[in-house]
Amino acid sequence: MAISSREKSTDLRIIFVGILIAAAIFYLDLLLPLGVAESTLYVALVLIGLRTRSKNFVLWSAIFGTALILIGFYLSPEGGVLWKVLANRALSTFILWLTAILCLWQIQAETKLQEASEKLEKRVEDRTRKLDEANELLRRESGFVELHKDIAVASNETQAIENTLEYCLKCICAHMGWPVGHLYLTSERYSLQLVPAGIWHLEDPARFETFRKITDVTPFNAGEGLPGRVIESGKPAWIIDVTKDSNFPRANLAKNIGVKAGFAFPIPIGDEIVGVMEFFSSEAVEPDGKLLEIMAQVGIQLGRVLERKRAEEEIKRSQNQLRNLYHRLELVREEERTRMSREIHDELAQALTTLKLEISLLDKKLKKNDSTLSSYTQMMLKVIDTTIQAGKKLVMDLRPPLLDDLGLPEAIEWQAQEYEKRTGIKCDIDLDNNNFVLDKDRSTTLFRIFQETLTNVTRHAKADKINISLTESNGDVTLQIRDNGIGISKKQISNLRSLGLLGIRERALVWGGKVDIIGVPDQGTTVTIKLKRETQ
Repeated sequence: MAISSREKSTDLRIIFVGILIAAAIFYLDLLLPLGVAESTLYVALVLIGLRTRSKNFVLWSAIFGTALILIGFYLSPEGGVLWKVLANRALSTFILWLTAILCLWQIQAETKLQEASEKLEKRVEDRTRKLDEANELLRRESGFVELHKDIAVASNETQAIENTLEYCLKCICAHMGWPVGHLYLTSERYSLQLVPAGIWHLEDPARFETFRKITDVTPFNAGEGLPGRVIESGKPAWIIDVTKDSNFPRANLAKNIGVKAGFAFPIPIGDEIVGVMEFFSSEAVEPDGKLLEIMAQVGIQLGRVLERKRAEEEIKRSQNQLRNLYHRLELVREEERTRMSREIHDELAQALTTLKLEISLLDKKLKKNDSTLSSYTQMMLKVIDTTIQAGKKLVMDLRPPLLDDLGLPEAIEWQAQEYEKRTGIKCDIDLDNNNFVLDKDRSTTLFRIFQETLTNVTRHAKADKINISLTESNGDVTLQIRDNGIGISKKQISNLRSLGLLGIRERALVWGGKVDIIGVPDQGTTVTIKLKRETQ
């Protein structure tokens, strides 16, 4: 152990004091006769040596004291009995060396104790350092586990995909203490071109506005820039300082982009990379292999999020295609109904009317010449009349001319009257006929929904009264049918096998409409259909 200058100065002062004390004792020894001189006082030199905690000092103090005892024997004045003088000097020498040995033992014990204390302190320091390292590693691993947990929870939530990805960017930035996070997505399936997704986390938007503007207009192909390296290799990548990296084009597009260190990791779906998340720090940072390993696993988790988004888009696309197909089928069906209604009305009705006139003329002639055959012609005329009425009913069922000629309110009123005659269920009608104008397609949709609702009332409601209203307000057309029956249950409303209700909803959705169905037990069911008028 190195001796400080202060300790050296202290030792010199002790040596100086020891010399003075030795001189004083020696002087006193020279003044007193041999029988009186007390050389035991030289023990003080050894005790002073103990203060220095130096074995050599104690040893030399004992040797020096012994030499002075011997010199004092020869130089002190004569006096006393010789054997007593020799015994006195021998006893002083014994006490001097006994004290020296005890002091040496004391110093040795203190030295060992000091060494043990230093070793213990070093071991404590080593244990403390290892404990700190273990705690830091535990904290870091706990942080990784918590990050995994947060991202896993966010990945399984039903919120919008964009919100999930923004939350994941925020979590990773918070975990790393980095201020910038951004997402690139592939331009199309199985493409190696990355385009900005517009999904960011910025700790200070104003500070990184330049970098954001540059990034939002910068796509990358495989191998280009930080995202391009990732999609080419399929592995995470790290840049210590993007301003000094030859393959970071965004650094050349502005004098100061505000970022230094950057890293990115891929987001895979199976073997296909569909996106790259990148993060940036304001300072240069050395690569962290463990972090990159963890981020690769996070990328797999986020791949499930984007896979869900892709599946949702596919489902939505399929639903739109089915809805468009349904709409097309409805249009074709209405066109076919209109065509058949027109043919029945124009051709069949005309043919039956002509046939009726001819048979009527034949009946007149038969009454004059052969009255027995006239009964047959009368029967034929009745059949023709019945057929004409059936044809009219069929025409009205296929496509009521009122709907095209007079409009939706009149068609609903006619249908309600016919329904009341047929079923005996009373219909109270409240229609807005004041300048009510609605395009043909929406009128057809509301009329068919009205017919389907009446059919459901007949089959299921057990009602004896229906209230029907048609109103227009703020560009919305609202048709409401309310019965006083048993009331539809929530289970029946949500039943996917209720094709009638499903058809009502789908008809309305074609025009961006809304259908509300509310049932109250033993009080009835209310069906409300709201459509936007055609935009001009």
